[in-house]
Amino acid sequence: MAEFREVRRSSLLPDRIAADIMAKIQDGELNPGDTLPTEHALAGTFGVSRNVVREAIARLRSDGVIESRQGRGAIVKPVSERETFRVDIRTLDKSGNLADLFELRGLLEIEAAGLAAMRRTGADLREMRAAVAVLEGHKRFDEQRLEADAVFHRAIGKAAGNSYLFAIICYISSRLKETTRVTSDIYAKDDLVEITLGEHCRVLEAIEAGDRTGAREAMAAHVQGAASRLNVQVKLGARV
Repeated sequence: MAEFREVRRSSLLPDRIAADIMAKIQDGELNPGDTLPTEHALAGTFGVSRNVVREAIARLRSDGVIESRQGRGAIVKPVSERETFRVDIRTLDKSGNLADLFELRGLLEIEAAGLAAMRRTGADLREMRAAVAVLEGHKRFDEQRLEADAVFHRAIGKAAGNSYLFAIICYISSRLKETTRVTSDIYAKDDLVEITLGEHCRVLEAIEAGDRTGAREAMAAHVQGAASRLNVQVKLGARV
């Protein structure tokens, strides 16, 4: 049985408790089919009221991680039966997780770039150009540059013309944005800022030209480069 620890008084929030329970699930301390301790037991362990625990459980249920069964309480659901997709930033440092996320990003964004080359509108291109202009105007990887990078990728996802693809690209972008913020000091070295700018420009140029193959290849090179800069080893391809 997984062991929980009391949460400090300064952090008595349902989000914190939900995250702690989720970490136990992802670490394998709680497996699919396992029953969570009762609200009363969890409240005593975390040192909070049952209302706080109840809200944390409700959030996990909303995320599709657990389900309530009559007579059994809150049950951990198998990954295959979860209705929502979720990436916990706290687990990205575990073996293989960040590589898996970059591989997923490649699968999605390479294809999105190819679709964007065929479907982009004038408004889409203006949004991409504006984001690249911000990247060009900031020689340090500061907060504005970080947001411009995210805007650029979201604009490509939008230009792809698939609402579901756009939604998941936005979600993954937000997760990786946090990772990049934490490791942004590596971009102060050598000419990495200029290298990343060049990668973005090549993607934009191919999309502007309506070159599907070129856009996919440029995006593959960019995602591969971004992974390498974080010492993450992934192999991406852009063949049609």
